[in-house]
Amino acid sequence: MRGRKHKQESRSTEFRWKLFAWKQIPESSRPSLRALACELGTSHQLLGHYLDGLDEWECKERYRNAKKSSEGIRARANAESRLMTGQEVELVHAHDDAAFHGLLSSMLVGSLADLKREAKRGQLNRHQIKMLKMLARNDFPGAQELLQKCFLNGIKKRKRFSEIVRET
Repeated sequence: MRGRKHKQESRSTEFRWKLFAWKQIPESSRPSLRALACELGTSHQLLGHYLDGLDEWECKERYRNAKKSSEGIRARANAESRLMTGQEVELVHAHDDAAFHGLLSSMLVGSLADLKREAKRGQLNRHQIKMLKMLARNDFPGAQELLQKCFLNGIKKRKRFSEIVRET
């Protein structure tokens, strides 16, 4: 059979949870990615692919779980034909906040990946540096290291329109 597997046949969720647990182990004592791939019966390349998008997947998973929890509470109250209690309302708001933060985090993790690609190509501009500082302040994984690297390389010089016209 060629092509993509159906969702129920895919082991991607299993691989991602294993990678998530693997990433929690300190680097000095965890097995290599190749050893984990052998243990799971898959390729090192596939695990590397899942590892690259693991942070974004984790944020989206948090969003899905929080959304499912808040919808479950609402559905339970509707099924019992009653209004939600004060405690349920607070719980729904907390789950909705968690869902919002999970969704926002997944977008910001994607932005951080874009910034990493841009930094590999060359210097970042001042707006990108500003975004990177904001991500580093909020403890996004890898943002602080990238920011330090960018400060070593410097910031891309801004050209005035008249300079650009003169050059062309």
